[in-house]
Amino acid sequence: MKVYYEIKTTEIKPYTYRTPLVSVDEHGELFVEYSKQSPTYIKRVTLLNLVGREESGKVISYEPMDYVNRFLLAHHIEEDKQESDQYSKGLVHFFSFLIDSQELWDEGYDEDFYDELVDLPRPRWDWFPPTKSKKITYQYRAALKKAVLDESDPSRRIARTTATAYMNAVTKFYSFHLRSGYEFNNKPFEHEVIPLHFTAGGTNMQAYMAIDIHTTDLRLNFGKSKRNDGGALPSTRRDLRPLANGEWKQVEKILTDTQKVVKNVGGELKLVSLPIEFCLFFLVSRYTGLRKEEVASLHLGQIVRPDLTKPLMRIGVGGEYGSLTKTKGGGNKSRRTIIPTCTMRLLYNYSRSDRYQKRLAKFKALCEVKRVEGNEAFFAAEDSIHENKEYLFISQTGVPLFTKPTEANTRWNEIRATVEKKTGRKIEGTIHNLRSTFAVALFRTLLRKTAPDIAFAQVSECLGHEDFTTTQKYLQIAQDEPTGDEIYEDVLDYIGVFDCINVDDSDLIHGEVNDEQ
Repeated sequence: MKVYYEIKTTEIKPYTYRTPLVSVDEHGELFVEYSKQSPTYIKRVTLLNLVGREESGKVISYEPMDYVNRFLLAHHIEEDKQESDQYSKGLVHFFSFLIDSQELWDEGYDEDFYDELVDLPRPRWDWFPPTKSKKITYQYRAALKKAVLDESDPSRRIARTTATAYMNAVTKFYSFHLRSGYEFNNKPFEHEVIPLHFTAGGTNMQAYMAIDIHTTDLRLNFGKSKRNDGGALPSTRRDLRPLANGEWKQVEKILTDTQKVVKNVGGELKLVSLPIEFCLFFLVSRYTGLRKEEVASLHLGQIVRPDLTKPLMRIGVGGEYGSLTKTKGGGNKSRRTIIPTCTMRLLYNYSRSDRYQKRLAKFKALCEVKRVEGNEAFFAAEDSIHENKEYLFISQTGVPLFTKPTEANTRWNEIRATVEKKTGRKIEGTIHNLRSTFAVALFRTLLRKTAPDIAFAQVSECLGHEDFTTTQKYLQIAQDEPTGDEIYEDVLDYIGVFDCINVDDSDLIHGEVNDEQ
């Protein structure tokens, strides 16, 4: 009987880890308790399992991959990290590649001709031949590079950043086992530990400190893109490309008019309703420039009844305003952006609807259940839920959407599929492209009212960029890939002024858009 193997994942969120303590009871029997001191709160951990199936698809084995899961948990517990999804995804891809390699070996295996002194054994994650090119780690690197540079099938092609992240997960995984003293027959890759000594800070009692730097030759090195003459802003940055005006109009029609999308239901494509929460979610993303996580964490304290005599108003995000934002180097830096009053009115009306009140009640009931269960991680983890906060975007089951960001991705993909089916025009990009659309459209509008350098600084402020060069990338992409759409015209005319700007005036950095504009 032939058995087919695959990698399946198990997600645990949130999760509280307590140190196990082994003791001996009065009868001399061992028992385990768990320390109540310094628990580790993990936002989410995705564990890997090896599943075996018969040809009929029936599951005949289900085995947790302890050697992988120990690494993932150590990433949280020893390094105090909240998430490890990037490593989980990379290792799912790597071990799937290993399974494919094992199947190829099985197909070519012949018991009569196999010589264990000459022929390589069946590939394993923890056994490596002495020759570098024969090691599964280097074969995986070669496969990733091919998938990036030479894959003709778009569905199998991998982005450079994704391939690099996958390779990094593999090196981290094996480095963990090397540090832990795991004895491989041969090293999985060239590995060296270099001690780095440096002067300690003034608050440290020691004069000098040292850290170990782990280096490896198992890296993916890609040359500069041939497009854009190998420049720093290649046109392959699809994540920064704004939607063309025609593309956005099709999306906006779905969000404000039909509110229906094409969805796969039982293997059949059907037109179904798009929940109002996601219609509002994407409208806010487009007209405020907020990141996906920032929109998802909005709460009623940020929603007000707008003055409809003014087209625009301010909205704040970040720690000062009780919501989440992305800050380079960590933290929750506050900032303000703009929002059309008509969009704020939609949010305000929704917050007063029976539909929202029912979801809010389910959220509060869920918090009560978690308290009774003693699930401290639900409230205490980084970016955790605050039970007294009235989140705006809540799922039907009472879970705030900022804890399940992949659901917004799914709804966005349904919108893209609907536009393509209706118009035949494929929309590239993710929810983040709505942020780029906001940036280009705002810049174009401001140029009609103020000088280019002031407009640029104001756009940068709304986006929350500490470095002006990041904002420049959002606008530069419109020049790299012109479409002829009117939304780009002013950008193309004025983009050159940024090449020589040296903004050091605080008025530019903190300039604001007048609410009456």
